[in-house]
Amino acid sequence: SGKNLLGDLVALLEHFRPEIVVTPHPQLDPHPDHYATTLAIDLAAKLANWQPEIALLYANHLHDNDRWPMGPAGCGIALPPAFTSLPADALWSPTLSEAVQLDKAMALAMQHDLQGRLPIKKRLRRRIQQVLTGRSWPPTGENEFFRKAVRRHELFWVRRFDA
Repeated sequence: SGKNLLGDLVALLEHFRPEIVVTPHPQLDPHPDHYATTLAIDLAAKLANWQPEIALLYANHLHDNDRWPMGPAGCGIALPPAFTSLPADALWSPTLSEAVQLDKAMALAMQHDLQGRLPIKKRLRRRIQQVLTGRSWPPTGENEFFRKAVRRHELFWVRRFDA
């Protein structure tokens, strides 16, 4: 239940006392589970005897753009399109070495929803795109998420918990 989840999150915050929490951006990422996660962490931080200083917010999914970030895996990452005003958070974009990018891809490959072969229709469409446009996909995984998530840079919005 929600009460048990909040209790668990409060216990984790009080036990580990993190200074930084990484969670989905509540205004940019519309996925219901991601939004609920960030709200639960925010509420738990208010209830706990320990409050992190900073939330690093990221966006996995966007409201109107399933292709962001554009370009192949391993490239840089641009800001996502924004159609509404967002809080004026600072940005942090650390560079990832090729070894760390590979580690990230291997960690993602452990997620059950990123495993398995693509349907034949998607594989055929990719082959046609490869022949006609030279488009390529990362060798680390067939799922589109590997292209979107494994980049030369990470992108975080930095928000203070007391803000």
